[in-house]
Amino acid sequence: MSFWSEITIPGKPRLLIVEGSRNIQGWEADFCDRLFNVLRRKGMELLSETPLRVNRIQDLESALQDQDTFNCLFLLCHGDGAQVPEESKLSSFWAGLSSYKGLPPTLLAVCTWESHDPVTSQSILAARDSFAQLAIVPQSALSPRAAGLFFMKFFTELNLHAHDSITGKMVWFSHSKAREILKRRNLPGQVGMRC
Repeated sequence: MSFWSEITIPGKPRLLIVEGSRNIQGWEADFCDRLFNVLRRKGMELLSETPLRVNRIQDLESALQDQDTFNCLFLLCHGDGAQVPEESKLSSFWAGLSSYKGLPPTLLAVCTWESHDPVTSQSILAARDSFAQLAIVPQSALSPRAAGLFFMKFFTELNLHAHDSITGKMVWFSHSKAREILKRRNLPGQVGMRC
């Protein structure tokens, strides 16, 4: 029995980074910029000069219309929380993305930091018929440090090993490497995957 499916997403990873936090706590935009710059230095193909900053799902329309350009969507937003506007919560972004017609098979990676949304995370991991054929989603709160290390390692490994397509096996392998770095640094947090 294998840990991954036979799903294959064509093409080398082409990453659209979407920052939907509204910078509510004052550090999220800077965090996203640093992560973006590290991934660019590591040779990841990024589809814009800066992270795409959106306040709500509707702000993503034009990027989604250029859907042939990306096969990985990295969404950084808030999970849940009383101080967070509904439109910038993961549940709102997921509702909009999952109902958007015509998105190609995509690897969806989600970062929600400390405000974990277990219901929406589980919904994403269970959504086998969605555009998100492969998915990486927090299953617990993550400190910014843990989240940064995890996703930097995940995408670096994926970019190294996915030469002409992204497979479930490569996602599983990259996730394992990223999880290992959190263990070595004694950083708590769980990130689930559907691969």
